[in-house]
Amino acid sequence: MSRPGGRRAFQQAALGAVDTYRCAAACVLYRYPAVGCGSVAAPRWLAVPAAAALAVCLSACGGGGSSSRPSAAVLLGEARATLDKATAVHFTLTSSGVSGSGIDLVGGSGDIVRPASLRGTFSVSTAGVQVSVEVISVGERFWAVLPFASKYTAVKPSQFGLTNPATLLSPTTGVAGLLTGMSPHAHYEPSTRLQGELLDVVAGTVPGSRVPVLPDADPGKPVALTVSIDPSTHQVRRVVLRGPFISASATAAYTVTLTAYGEHVTVIPPS
Repeated sequence: MSRPGGRRAFQQAALGAVDTYRCAAACVLYRYPAVGCGSVAAPRWLAVPAAAALAVCLSACGGGGSSSRPSAAVLLGEARATLDKATAVHFTLTSSGVSGSGIDLVGGSGDIVRPASLRGTFSVSTAGVQVSVEVISVGERFWAVLPFASKYTAVKPSQFGLTNPATLLSPTTGVAGLLTGMSPHAHYEPSTRLQGELLDVVAGTVPGSRVPVLPDADPGKPVALTVSIDPSTHQVRRVVLRGPFISASATAAYTVTLTAYGEHVTVIPPS
């Protein structure tokens, strides 16, 4: 039997929900309030009807899949097209599980400008000591303000455990190439929120040899790739890579976040 005012009560609960799953939770709790009794265990007989109600509520709230959503491959293609059109982006790099015996890249942030320029700061670890290094890259040339120095010096990116970072926006060897280079088994994972944006998430793998900029101790092994995309703008917001970057026998993770598409930035080589 329906509870009095059922439809209106559920609509009010759904309006207060932040996303599909919280909306569905509100729906289930309305139908079976005993499920949400805090420390009081819900009766065992509620398990089956509550599970069925969850499926119904997910559908009512817009979850459980949508026929209007493009395939993972189509979404990745749209995201690549959007990234290829960006004249510049701001990037933030973080990592976990990065601990080698040499000089390792552990983080950074800055701006990348087409066709191949970058200005930012990288965090590198050497012998367990982490330092910040200001860098500029234009074309094939790379400069850094080394520790205890006061001006830029021409160096090789390999000194910091990476290849030319300005290639991140390259349509062939950058992030864009990863999007359409994912395995044919690329698939959707549950959506996520990042700084208020609800993002579609696609996961798959790429050959280690195709990963740009980052080191790779075993390029023959595939790298797990998770891409979070704004479905309304098709902007790639976050890329997470997991693979043998530092050691062939251990997995490390790098996360690249991209924002400020089309920002106005000028990168000038140091004098």
